[in-house]
Amino acid sequence: MQSPPIPAAHRSTATWTSELLGGATGALVMLAVVVTLGLLAYAPLGLAVAPQGVTAALTTAAVGGLVFALLGRHQMQLSGPSSATTLIFAGLVVQLAADPQWRASPATMLGPLLAATGLAVALSGLLQIGMALLRLGRLAQYVPQPVLAGFMNGVSLLILLAQLPVLTGLGSGSFQPATLALGLATAAGIWALGRRWPRAPAQLICLGLGVGLFALLHSLWPGLVLGPLVGPVSQGLSLPDLPWQLLAPDGAGFLARHAGAVLTTAVVLALIGSLESVLGALALERALGERARPDAVLLGLGVSNLVVGLCGGMPSVLLRARAIATLQAGGRGQRAALAGALTFLAVALFLGPVVARLPLVVLAGIMLTVAVSLSDRWTQQLIGQWRSGERSADLWQSLAIMALVCAITVWQGFTLGVAAGCVVALAVFVRNMTRSLVQARYTAEASPSRRMWPPAQELFLHTARRQIQVLQLEGALFFGSAEGVAQAADPPPPGARWLVLDLRGVGMIDATGAMMLQRLSLALADGGVQLLLAGVTPTNAHGRRLRAVGCFRTHPRDDWFADVDRAVEAAEQRLLAAAGLADADPRLPLAQSLLFQGLTATQAAVLAAHMPQRVLAPGEVLFRQGDAADGLVVLTRGAITVVAGHTPGQDHQRFASLSAGMMLGETAMLDGAGRSGTAIADGVVELHQLSLAALEGLRAEQPVLAAQVHRNIALHLSQRLRRSTQLRARDVAG
Repeated sequence: MQSPPIPAAHRSTATWTSELLGGATGALVMLAVVVTLGLLAYAPLGLAVAPQGVTAALTTAAVGGLVFALLGRHQMQLSGPSSATTLIFAGLVVQLAADPQWRASPATMLGPLLAATGLAVALSGLLQIGMALLRLGRLAQYVPQPVLAGFMNGVSLLILLAQLPVLTGLGSGSFQPATLALGLATAAGIWALGRRWPRAPAQLICLGLGVGLFALLHSLWPGLVLGPLVGPVSQGLSLPDLPWQLLAPDGAGFLARHAGAVLTTAVVLALIGSLESVLGALALERALGERARPDAVLLGLGVSNLVVGLCGGMPSVLLRARAIATLQAGGRGQRAALAGALTFLAVALFLGPVVARLPLVVLAGIMLTVAVSLSDRWTQQLIGQWRSGERSADLWQSLAIMALVCAITVWQGFTLGVAAGCVVALAVFVRNMTRSLVQARYTAEASPSRRMWPPAQELFLHTARRQIQVLQLEGALFFGSAEGVAQAADPPPPGARWLVLDLRGVGMIDATGAMMLQRLSLALADGGVQLLLAGVTPTNAHGRRLRAVGCFRTHPRDDWFADVDRAVEAAEQRLLAAAGLADADPRLPLAQSLLFQGLTATQAAVLAAHMPQRVLAPGEVLFRQGDAADGLVVLTRGAITVVAGHTPGQDHQRFASLSAGMMLGETAMLDGAGRSGTAIADGVVELHQLSLAALEGLRAEQPVLAAQVHRNIALHLSQRLRRSTQLRARDVAG
């Protein structure tokens, strides 16, 4: 989802003051979340060690934020710990805390444990630097949407579950109603403020109100149990002691035992952190008024995580929420990002005692709102569609994959959840791709070409067209679907002599699909059936692909056509030729045309005298779409094709092709609305033109003759209308 645009005043009048205030405000708005995420990351180590997470989180926001901002040049790159990466990080902490050596001596093994988590963060930074150098920034977007949705919903549930012991008091041994009420009141206050004043720093305001209410309740009822405070927080930042821990005997042995978990966590952190950051950067494009540079973001983020990891910090990502808060407060560029990082640095150096007195239950209430906000909105939309009665296969497949990823993420962790989701999504994709490509099967008898043949030829084709079979394909013609198409096409139905494969709906053809088409063409030819490919020309993507893999190399091709209409027409022509009904140079006397039906010899002679002859060369344009009508024409030799558009020689939509004896242009002549298409000579064409002025003259001089001419025009229009209705019905059905 794109972020809302920032007013132009905030974009154009960024001063040092507004930049510094905006950056500081954005940092303070996120302070409660950063502190809470630090506690969440180290919660598996117990209440005595959990405050170490606050120091790690502030180090991440301050040191990592400074590095990220400095590498952003003129961009506003703001970073810090996120809920998704924090939970992945906390999963590693859980595994490390299960080590017997840690259980035996937590105080001694705290340094090696922090070195192991820092190493995972540093390695994730190196992976992100590699991704940036390989220009893989935008590849992070290609995680299947149901997998991403399941992951985000799993993160949301895990954050919610992690807050329950603090909110209910069960973490201290017994249920505490007052603690739960205070936590829920904090969350309700944030939601109410956010709904009433969307731009207000609701989390920061409710943190202050929650701390005040906590103190008030304790003063009024000293015996009321409301849960513990954060506790002592180390003043300052984490030191970069990772190299020394790696050299120490205890540290080296501890890391060796957990190398697999550390490496796996680093890979997952790199992928999830990159995905979250790239999507956040793309979402901020509109608000910042500039194009996102995913590879630059990943490079800065990788260096930031490398430095933060050496200092024993937490994983860092680009924080869209902090960027929006900073923009709304007036900050915009690199100065605002630096000011925000320095604000976190000041909190870490000077406000440790204040942070230590924050109630855990108030922070848990804040995290409740974070958990709800992380739930995937796309999933909510799908559930709404399901409730409204939609039961499509795509809908339930998406919901099933999302639910699977969410369940495995909560049960077994992020790595297995995302991996399982990707495998299932790939399996569903392959299954969908290997479904039959055949969308329709029909004969040319049910759907003839747009060529309007002379009466004798049309009479023969009326029943002979059943020998032309058409298969309409849709999808990808690749190794998984090629055999299904071959089985559907061979053997063809009894009596078929031409098989048209409509490939216009085929998105891609791989080498296996191309070879299948060539083998099918040869196999059908052995049985007396010719394969015609519609939607394939020497210059389009399908034609180039077929020849690139060594298929259909002979040139020119008489079995490739731009569309089904022209392929069916070619088959009709070959049917007529086989029956001896195809004239090499079709001619028809003017007197035998449709316009002259019912006329006496004298009337025919009078009408012919008003219709001068004109000859067109092959490809010559008779009239163009939109031209003013100057009469109708009757063909006596050759054929004319009417297409949509103005430029001849291109693959326009064909309205109709008219043969000798037929007329065209009568509609525009009668209504004066201009030509509805462009008429192009298929070969050498002879025609006779009847102008509107000549027709008006005949009506004055020969009213009986003119009436018969109008009747013949009306009869021809009726036939054309019937034909158009049939073609339109075919197009709609196709």
